[in-house]
Amino acid sequence: MGQSPGPVCAPKQPSKAAVCMYLPLYVEPRDVAEATTLMDTFGPKAGIEAAERAVQSRNVGNHLHYCRWRQIERLIIMLSANTTLGTIH
Repeated sequence: MGQSPGPVCAPKQPSKAAVCMYLPLYVEPRDVAEATTLMDTFGPKAGIEAAERAVQSRNVGNHLHYCRWRQIERLIIMLSANTTLGTIH
């Protein structure tokens, strides 16, 4: 199995801290659709909504949905970024 790509940090801007995050290990087409739906519905708070759904899933013991919602939360952050994250080829 491959290893996690590790953290990716957006460049530091004056008076702002660097933003670091782990890239999703994988996403499915339905996850991308869910992320864009949340972004359309909740706007800038879409990531918070995905995080809340992850917590709800964890609280009922559904670890698979918990992991999926965390991946969607990370995907929303990536899609919302005003900078390129990761390696540019």
